[in-house]
Amino acid sequence: MTTKNDVRVVKTACNMCLMQCGIDVYVENGKIVRVSPIKEHPYNKLCVKAYAVPELAHSSERLTNPLRKINGRFREVSWDEAFEFTAAKLTDIKEKYGPHSVIVHVGEPFVLTHTESIIRRFSELYGTTNYTTAASYCYIARIMAQMLTWGAHVSTHYLPATKCLVLWGFNPTESHPVWAHTINAMTRKETKLIVIDPRATPLAKKADIHARIRPGTDCALALGMLNVIIAEGLFDKAFVEQWTVGFDKLVEHVKEYSPKRVEEITWVKAETIRNMARMYATYKPAAIAHGVSLDHSTNGIQALRAVSVLVAITGNLDIPGGNIYGGRFSPTSFRLAEKVAGKLSIGANYPLFSQYIHHETVMPAIDAMLTEKPYPVKGLLLVGCNPALTWPNSNKVRQGFSQLDLLLVVDIFMTETAKMANIVLPGTTFLEREDIRDYGYTLSFIMLTNKVMEPVGNSMEDWKIWAELGKRMGYAEYFPWKDSDELFSYWLKPTNISLDQLRQNPAGIYYAEEKEFQKYLKSGFNTPSKKVEIYSQLMKDYGYDPLPTFHEPAESQVSRPDLVDKYPLIFVSGVRKIPYLHSEHRNLPSLRRLLPEPLIEVNPETASSLGIAGGNLVKVESPRGSIKLKAKLNKDIHPKIVVMQHGWNEANANALTDDMARDPVSGYPGFRSVLCKVTKAGQ
Repeated sequence: MTTKNDVRVVKTACNMCLMQCGIDVYVENGKIVRVSPIKEHPYNKLCVKAYAVPELAHSSERLTNPLRKINGRFREVSWDEAFEFTAAKLTDIKEKYGPHSVIVHVGEPFVLTHTESIIRRFSELYGTTNYTTAASYCYIARIMAQMLTWGAHVSTHYLPATKCLVLWGFNPTESHPVWAHTINAMTRKETKLIVIDPRATPLAKKADIHARIRPGTDCALALGMLNVIIAEGLFDKAFVEQWTVGFDKLVEHVKEYSPKRVEEITWVKAETIRNMARMYATYKPAAIAHGVSLDHSTNGIQALRAVSVLVAITGNLDIPGGNIYGGRFSPTSFRLAEKVAGKLSIGANYPLFSQYIHHETVMPAIDAMLTEKPYPVKGLLLVGCNPALTWPNSNKVRQGFSQLDLLLVVDIFMTETAKMANIVLPGTTFLEREDIRDYGYTLSFIMLTNKVMEPVGNSMEDWKIWAELGKRMGYAEYFPWKDSDELFSYWLKPTNISLDQLRQNPAGIYYAEEKEFQKYLKSGFNTPSKKVEIYSQLMKDYGYDPLPTFHEPAESQVSRPDLVDKYPLIFVSGVRKIPYLHSEHRNLPSLRRLLPEPLIEVNPETASSLGIAGGNLVKVESPRGSIKLKAKLNKDIHPKIVVMQHGWNEANANALTDDMARDPVSGYPGFRSVLCKVTKAGQ
């Protein structure tokens, strides 16, 4: 912290989106007045969300006291009453139904933080195996696919030396502006750019090749590219021979995915498929960056495995400018796994999820609430998330929540989910606490974020909420830390980093030496065979396709011809818009002005055929439900699809999505391939 002319400047990391850029926060007379980038931080290209930090900190809508619902209405209560009420409810559920009847779910703001570690410790002390996180819907599918293929998670190495970059279902201009800045700089030099997206995104318009794919058919496209690469001998023969298992089976397998057949499946022209395959395989080093679009598919694991095979057989794995291993630091584990060993799990139908991710998926939870199978779920503890808007089939989500004996929400605003809760506890923003932020998926970099201001009103730092609840449940000996300093020192013990080091380097430090590449040359891959497993015996043992195999989206014109006449369009939910993240930030005035209302984006040609003009109120329907919102005409949208952002209460995209159509391996739903129809409202 520095002081200039009575203005304090505090270094921290912005948590308004996933990038966690370094920011200097300026505080005058106890009030945050502005932010600016930390120049020495590796992520320092701030987006509009960062500049809204003062509005977040001082919002009049902040929750400031615990709230308990009594006779259908919330009233403010003391922390003592809130903790005693919650502890009594949890004890009652445990005695009646068993500890597995409570599910704990942690949202994205706390994943991979010390707060998450404390919450997990609380869950295991209570005795529930059903600890779940935002990984149930986001990002983890790709890690599973990569672990199955080569035993590690990799990230994209954005370097000027990268000769070819593939953006696969990824629009960083809206979702990851820092990376978009880097990619634009790369393409101004010599990097070839391929974009696979049904939309003409800003980077797609600059691309050497833009493939406008049918949503949910990514696996077929990857297999078509593999067909060309293998047929034309463009693969890395030495790597394939020494470091892969199952290549001979792949050779036979991809013969049925000729570019012509794949064109029929994906809408991507056969010649475009050939050109993409040749460009990616011959311009080296090459890297693939894929967004969450591939995860959000009922064929997602197979698609991600197919893309992983593309990376491996072309020799682009763990080389500078390709796809490289990330390095995360390894702090003290807070787990008490022996407390829940052998107990009932809600995610038993997704065994590879728990095997690779080391916790359960929340996807089956709503069914268990409604059917009490495989057992009753009577308690749900939610932290920093808003499933009323973000989980699929939101009407069903509400029905499930209505069956609970206890719904607890820890948040900073009265969200749509919090409105349904029995008890709401006011947590803190990232400005009111210290966190240790690890950037290890992309950088071997770590930062202690400084507290900028004290918790607002009677709100409480989030890890302390769970430690105190644990004490009220009789677990005091497991939460001995008096403050964050004690907790961080304990957490950092196994690492080569001390709390003093982090305080002395407020902009963060690199915790690993210069990256080492092709580490498999020393010890092989972290797979049963020690090689890249194109053919996965583990997948076969669990009853899944051992080779990456295309399956139609669960709800498409091909798989559900009975729905096509009524629902002729493909609805894609979850596209990012830069002012917002999921359901967050719509109550911040400067951001709301940028995007004041939900919109469904429709190609003008499609709109004309439906008698719809820009700005018309339209009704969007799927087999699950309907919403009304305004149409925005956008020629960059493929004529056969419509797209919208999720997270709007005024028009909830997840009223349309399907919770039951899931990837068989990850359990992820097909958020981005739903059949729908659009009509002018009133017709």
